[in-house]
Amino acid sequence: MQKFIQISLIGFLSLGFTAGQNRVSGIITYVSMENAYMDLGKKVGVQIGDSVQVERANALLGIGIVTQASGSSSAIKAINPEEINWQIGDRVSVLLMTAKGTAEVTPAEIDSSAQIQTPTQVFLDSSAFEKRAPSNMNLDPDRFAPTFSGYLSARYSDRGGDTSGFHSSSSSIYGQFNVLDLGIQHLDASVYLRGSQSAADKSFQTQLYSIMLSYHRPGSPLSYLLGRMYHPQFTVLGTMDGVGITWRSDRRILAITGGLETPISGIEITAQRTKFGILDEEQFKWGSIQLGNVTEIQVGELARNYLILGSTAKLSGNVRLRADSEFDLDMLDQSSTQNTVSLTRFRTSVSWRPWRSLITNFRYSYRENVIDLLDTAVTEFDQSARHSLNGNLSWMSQAGFTLSGQASYRTDGSDKQIQTYGLTFHQRKISAYNLNLTAGAMAMLSYLSEGGRIHASVGKQVLPRLDIELYDEVFFYKILGDSSFRTRHLPEISLAAKVPGLQRLRLRTRFEQEDGVTLYRFSLSASRQF
Repeated sequence: MQKFIQISLIGFLSLGFTAGQNRVSGIITYVSMENAYMDLGKKVGVQIGDSVQVERANALLGIGIVTQASGSSSAIKAINPEEINWQIGDRVSVLLMTAKGTAEVTPAEIDSSAQIQTPTQVFLDSSAFEKRAPSNMNLDPDRFAPTFSGYLSARYSDRGGDTSGFHSSSSSIYGQFNVLDLGIQHLDASVYLRGSQSAADKSFQTQLYSIMLSYHRPGSPLSYLLGRMYHPQFTVLGTMDGVGITWRSDRRILAITGGLETPISGIEITAQRTKFGILDEEQFKWGSIQLGNVTEIQVGELARNYLILGSTAKLSGNVRLRADSEFDLDMLDQSSTQNTVSLTRFRTSVSWRPWRSLITNFRYSYRENVIDLLDTAVTEFDQSARHSLNGNLSWMSQAGFTLSGQASYRTDGSDKQIQTYGLTFHQRKISAYNLNLTAGAMAMLSYLSEGGRIHASVGKQVLPRLDIELYDEVFFYKILGDSSFRTRHLPEISLAAKVPGLQRLRLRTRFEQEDGVTLYRFSLSASRQF
């Protein structure tokens, strides 16, 4: 009976709304606890409430509903999430509402015993046709009207209580603005800015983190980026002032980018470098492989040339393996230990989700000679390579209870080691007024000190538009060589209000007590999304 209801529901959603609909296809790009995300958005006509079919290997997994939609992506929620195990790379198709007409829709096969036939539109008489109005050859004035979206946030903070009389206050404002179809169809603009002012420095400093133009037609394999950009295929390059061109097919992505490296922190003393590179990413049934080359030029001379290798594999049993590495090909590198080719960075992670309620993740990373190869300031690891190992395990119950464990280990190959172990639980109670409870403990052992902390917080919705959260943390530590532990107490009170016209209005007060001295921090922030 349950199987019959599921088939009926899927058939209803697939066939019952075909009138006035069209279909677009894409893939799932990310899966969270409650939603999946796909690479289809408002630019191709996706709207909140549209139904989505999710398929894998030509088999229909289930039906979802669009809950959020942006320019190029959307969030979807399953109708029956307990029985749907979506994964990154699963195919999706969305039924779009159109003004007139009917498009044929061919649903995927459910199983061998239940086939859904393609609906056929039959016109019984001429009254079913609508006469098309003659065209006057004039475009509608709002055909390519820009669509504006983004968010804006402001914050004021004040610190004081130091016995030496030190007191500071600062304010900041930042936001991101997106314009779809900037007067020209498929030409989009994105601006991200941030400004700050402190009591010590009366001048207001504004940093323009990025300003970018992008052009991409849904039916074209080519897309273009221009301006201060963060290229999605070249995250290793960071923020650049330049141009990028990307070509996409069903199985391959080829990206070329180049420009001037821009430190995202705004530090101007860093030497400017010109970077350009090419990357080829090929998709397979079980994952993807990335191969690229990046060249850096400083003051007209070759500074660095390195090879990028990466792979993502989806194995059986809900196991996902990721790995990426960099090989330095520059024989003129400053490192005295490097030969012709040197492995400068390697990262790998394994994720395993045997059940929906259990998530495991293990990560290992390696970085060679931080100073010589990356030209950074002196670090605690000096001339040695860095090894890091992290493990996380989370269990979630249907009652809203989550238990998480964490362990990490970092070393430079000598006696300089850092070990961290932690355990955290979270409980959420769904009632007329929500109640959240979080508590945990963590221990840390390093070559400089040892200690740990315990923390707990409780949050409650006291009014329909007002949340309050109480947080307390006790941090105890001992510098190696000392005979006793030191203690710091960090209580915090936070109020968050939902004000009409604002996304959030938050008041936060935090205290810090150590050696009889009480410091405080007061902050007020507001944000709006439009």
